[in-house]
Amino acid sequence: MVHLPHLLLLPLLLLPLLSPAAAWTVHPPPNPALSRKLHRSHARSPLPRGCAPPSFEVCLNKYCRKRGARRTLQLFEEMAGEGVVVQAADMSHAEHGCFDECTMGPNVRVGGEGGRIVNGVKGAAAVAALLGVEAPEST
Repeated sequence: MVHLPHLLLLPLLLLPLLSPAAAWTVHPPPNPALSRKLHRSHARSPLPRGCAPPSFEVCLNKYCRKRGARRTLQLFEEMAGEGVVVQAADMSHAEHGCFDECTMGPNVRVGGEGGRIVNGVKGAAAVAALLGVEAPEST
């Protein structure tokens, strides 16, 4: 006697074997030096019409503040070019009042609501990398 639920699972078990080889291709990680160059050159180029200016929101909730978020925000404000939006994140609508990645702070959201959260943004070098600019010599 064959059980029907087992027959229904069979296609799911065979699906990975029938998938195209491209689905299993492992791509090497991008070259960090190249991606920095591309990011840097893009950051200095004028924005296309209708394109929102780049934005960076620094979480200033309790745990991020303890990890240096105020200094991170200050560095963003000092290093950001014209047209770059830098602000403290307004997390009043969020469940925990933050990006909910407290143990990895200071956290910065890139690109506004729904944007990418970058963890552990500390020091001038980290801020400069996100902004796509050269890090200052003595900060």
